[in-house]
Amino acid sequence: MTHLLRLFFSFCRHRLGYRSPAALLLLALSACASSSPPTPLASSSDMAMGSYLAAQHARRSGDTTAAANYFLDAIAADPDNVLLLQQGFSYAVADGRYSDAKRIAERLADTDMNYSLPELFLVLHQIKDGHYGKALDKLQRVPDAGLNRLLKPLVQAWVLVGMKKTDDALMVLEPLRETPAFMPFLLNHRAFLLDYADDPRAAAMYADVAAADRYGSLRAVIGHAGLLTRQGKKDEALAVIAAASKRFPQAASIKLAAARAAAGELGGKVINSPADGIAEAFYSGASALAQESAAGLAAFHLRLALYLKPDFAEARLLLANLFEQEEQHEAALAIYRTVPDDSDVADQARLREVWVLNALNRTEEALQAVEVLLQRGPDEVEVVAALADLLRQENRHDEAIAQYTRAIELSGDAPWSLYYARAIAFDQAKRWGQAEADLKMALQISPEEAEVLNYLGYSWVDRGINLKEAEDMIKRAVLARPDNGYIVDSLGWVLYKLRRYGEAVEHLERAVLLRPEDPTINDHLGDAYWRVNRRIEARFQWSHALSLKPTDEQAAALREKLEHGLNVAAKPRPTKD
Repeated sequence: MTHLLRLFFSFCRHRLGYRSPAALLLLALSACASSSPPTPLASSSDMAMGSYLAAQHARRSGDTTAAANYFLDAIAADPDNVLLLQQGFSYAVADGRYSDAKRIAERLADTDMNYSLPELFLVLHQIKDGHYGKALDKLQRVPDAGLNRLLKPLVQAWVLVGMKKTDDALMVLEPLRETPAFMPFLLNHRAFLLDYADDPRAAAMYADVAAADRYGSLRAVIGHAGLLTRQGKKDEALAVIAAASKRFPQAASIKLAAARAAAGELGGKVINSPADGIAEAFYSGASALAQESAAGLAAFHLRLALYLKPDFAEARLLLANLFEQEEQHEAALAIYRTVPDDSDVADQARLREVWVLNALNRTEEALQAVEVLLQRGPDEVEVVAALADLLRQENRHDEAIAQYTRAIELSGDAPWSLYYARAIAFDQAKRWGQAEADLKMALQISPEEAEVLNYLGYSWVDRGINLKEAEDMIKRAVLARPDNGYIVDSLGWVLYKLRRYGEAVEHLERAVLLRPEDPTINDHLGDAYWRVNRRIEARFQWSHALSLKPTDEQAAALREKLEHGLNVAAKPRPTKD
């Protein structure tokens, strides 16, 4: 789907002028769907204009709920303004205000223009009510453009299945073959709809998905294993789950499915109605959009999935993830808390709640939430590691080290990340020897991890040891993460320690561009400027670093340098390698 998405985004940006990130994409959804330019607001009332401007401010701030409220206020003041109706519809859906969205969609349907998404929403409303014939009629009004090239055939196929026309549904899906990026959707939904219809061809279709290695989501794996279980083929079901476990060893849904398959409890269907099937299509599309960093579009499609299937826990989890990625933490927390405790993704939702609480500086609540999770599953590695992370952030280093050690022991074959995290805790506890050993172990497990290469290399540089090896490590880290300001700073600092001041300046200037708010990086650049006799610039950088809330120790050193400069006669600590 990547190529189609990029063309779509390019059209919205260059033809319609929408250039900002995910928060603006909902506007692009409405505007791109229109066959005519939106109605201007010049003739609107002052009240409508004021609400519209407030909505735009809320939109830019990423506050979906406030934007929806203001657009609805503007529509109330100017009910015939198509621009307001379009954008109000998008934000009503984005905020889960489905009755408002339906009302606006019906108004837009009464206009002479054909608006894709409102028309599609009205189709979904008919499907939700089980009116498949009406849905099929309305679907003909939905244009075959943009993402509808994928979504319209999927919706039509599931409507036909609801009308007991399974072979017609399969034929409708066939044109998806013409777009390679759509093949996972074709393969998965053929299997899903045949499975739902109790068609004996379902097993072969699931086998085609597995053979092509084109599972559109892990839910297709679970659907396949469920069908095999219902057919009494428990060993084959376990083999399907085992193969998926090798590809996705950390996937909680696969771990849970494996346990259920072993107990013979995996006999249910993934799709239990045509509405479920269409919700699955929107969920899969949203997952693909999320991977393209299109959070706004992904969230919109997840809301459509939840309109059709309100108890779709996986969709709620992904929607909350998107809000979290956009740093809308209060909204994310509210959605995570709607994931039912008896759902397959409940543990994932509860663990993400911990990190959202932490991001909101509600650390005590986060610690309490972790303790509740540990009471349910005291040997869950991810939960133990989360407790360790929180303790480390609270500077409770010895307690954190103990929990990291327990997580490593529980893992058996522990990932590099646990050794890396414990190394940081050891370092913060002034136990460098143990920290260094853990960093080396992390690199033994995963030799090219940029964070570990940087941390160990920088630590050696800071201690004036192993400078040549540190330079090599940090250069590898920069190659992997060229836009990470901290890693670029490390390279500049090792060059400074090696007295290659001109090269150091080049990298430290780039590091400051990447992380202008960091006092340490600005301090480093000031030192490098001093060494190349750029004294005025050096003092400026030190002064700027002092304004960036450095630690007390850093602040004292910066004031000393501002008053006396660097001791030109003094040289950096000699190397020890």
